[in-house]
Amino acid sequence: MQVETYEKGREEYQRRYGKLKDYISSLKIKDTSEITKFDSSDFDLTKLQARLADQAVKEKFEENIIGSKDIVLEINHDFNVLVFGIGSKIELLEKAMLELMKSNPQSYFFVLKGFKPLVNMKMFLQKMGEVLKIESHVRNPEQIIKCIENTPHSIIIIAHSIDGRHLLNEQAQKLLGQLSNCPNVRMACSFDNYRYPMICKIERAFFQCVHTNKPYFQEILQIFEDQVGKQKQEEGLWYVLSSMTQKQKSIVYYFAGRVLESRDGLNFQDLYDALSDEMIVSGKSQLNDNLKELMDHKIIIEKGGKYTMQYSNTILQELSQKFDEVIKQ
Repeated sequence: MQVETYEKGREEYQRRYGKLKDYISSLKIKDTSEITKFDSSDFDLTKLQARLADQAVKEKFEENIIGSKDIVLEINHDFNVLVFGIGSKIELLEKAMLELMKSNPQSYFFVLKGFKPLVNMKMFLQKMGEVLKIESHVRNPEQIIKCIENTPHSIIIIAHSIDGRHLLNEQAQKLLGQLSNCPNVRMACSFDNYRYPMICKIERAFFQCVHTNKPYFQEILQIFEDQVGKQKQEEGLWYVLSSMTQKQKSIVYYFAGRVLESRDGLNFQDLYDALSDEMIVSGKSQLNDNLKELMDHKIIIEKGGKYTMQYSNTILQELSQKFDEVIKQ
């Protein structure tokens, strides 16, 4: 009955205001030195704490949000919760998250924002592995989930928009399902697409309908920022690459694939070994000269003694595919 009511409400909302599109935004890495047991895909706890520093915002936020107590109750009883309904559910899950942090002080908390294009399940699981101190050589997502299941830690995941465009593929949903089935993991998730339950693989789940009727401000605001920034960044990258040598292009194409696997990057020796194995460079001085050129154009940057790239997953995937095309030639 609840689902039928929700579908009717959803259809009415779409009839009046148009279909709600997928949300995209840019990922801005912030200082995480003060984050201890909490870690997030985009470190939004820091932003939330900054907002709550304003007393007026804090008082408004602390007002009871309908549905948040039910989420906390169900999570504390070892169930997963999937929240759907008309309106943004970010504040609802944030409110539940703060209550859960009080009642579960020993748990590790992670936040996944499905409407962000720079976040995918592989990267999210690798980040979880780093925080939980899972051995660094374990990079396969399914292996990481098995390691997470074997850790002694209690883990709570707050997942916004798990029906986001980059989480709707079969592999991402499979990994979400496997993660939700870990006995030490509990998840509170939100979704908007009324067809999502047909592909959902999350287990031990309660479906909860909450119509917040709040605007999708945070989700939609960043669409324009991302589109403009991404367009300028992409145009500049391809323009610079067009004047590069084939060897420099091959370095960029190959390295993009490695950055997709891990945003941490590689030190000089590891990068040389990898490029040498692929027969892209034949000596360290050759790599050094090409790196200098690429760093001058800020295509590759050095951060904490390691080389990396600061492009979106979409651009990195396009670059990596170029390397595959070069290999086939």
